Amino acid sequence: MKVKHCWCNVGDGTGDQLGHIVGSAHPNAAGETKSTVWVNGAKHELAYREPEYRDEQGAGGTFWNIVDGA
Repeated sequence: MKVKHCWCNVGDGTGDQLGHIVGSAHPNAAGETKSTVWVNGAKHELAYREPEYRDEQGAGGTFWNIVDGA
């Protein structure tokens, strides 16, 4: 089974962390595209951003640099 690993920032002040994508992209109630990412023992709804468009000083809630794993 392949697992999608990613770097993410959930916006809780813990900074960038390794996460695991557990739910595919879907629109939320506000019409934004989010994916479900498991990080630090909890699921988070995060938006994908290309590294050059990631707001490193922002509130978080994003993931990037997806890496396929075995």
